[in-house]
Amino acid sequence: MTAFGITATDTEMGKTVVTGALAAALRYRGIVPGIYKPVASGCIRKEGGTLISTDAEFQMKCAGYPEEQRLDVIPVVLEPALAPAEASKLVGVHLDPDNMLRLARKCIASHKVTVLEGIGGITAPITDDFLVKDYFKALGVPVVIVVKPILGNVNHAVLTAFYCQQMGIPVLGFLVNGWDEAKAGDLEKSNLYYYEKLTGLPILGKLPQMTEAQLDNPEEIAKLVEQNVQLDRILELADKAAK
Repeated sequence: MTAFGITATDTEMGKTVVTGALAAALRYRGIVPGIYKPVASGCIRKEGGTLISTDAEFQMKCAGYPEEQRLDVIPVVLEPALAPAEASKLVGVHLDPDNMLRLARKCIASHKVTVLEGIGGITAPITDDFLVKDYFKALGVPVVIVVKPILGNVNHAVLTAFYCQQMGIPVLGFLVNGWDEAKAGDLEKSNLYYYEKLTGLPILGKLPQMTEAQLDNPEEIAKLVEQNVQLDRILELADKAAK
């Protein structure tokens, strides 16, 4: 069993897209992927009042999961677009870290490969006393850090990697989201250089910005991963980190 986490330098870096994309690639390799995120905030209400996570919908489509498995992917959904610790207080929902870890371990144990999406950045509070770093640390899984080639992200990437390592969380490397080879200039290319130079960690892929049509097509997403992401290396590094 192989498992690794997906974290990022900040919110809106594309953890959900990366998680779904890797799940799609595994699916089209003939592997039923485990995908799990303990809680999602900023969820939306459908007509009739049902609260849903669009993150879960995307990842379920990528992994080929039926509707009945929705709660296996993201069991707790919150409406306020805030960190779970605060969002849960506003709506009166109790978040139980022990249950989150139990469900994550169940997912890992029942799949050959599991991709565990974090919430926000590595220090985002799931509860007041349980941060994302505590979640990954308790599970004993390494992480991939999602970055974007934008101004200021080198600083955030270096600090995130260093913090993870100081907390005893192995970092496999960086995965760049939203890469555009045709438009990449000095800023974008220098970001890649400094991610590696300042951390000693590898760039494990450059996932291109996807169109709405591509995001709606898991097979197309899987092809983009195979072309642009070192999936075999991620799996190999994850296995080594677990030993």
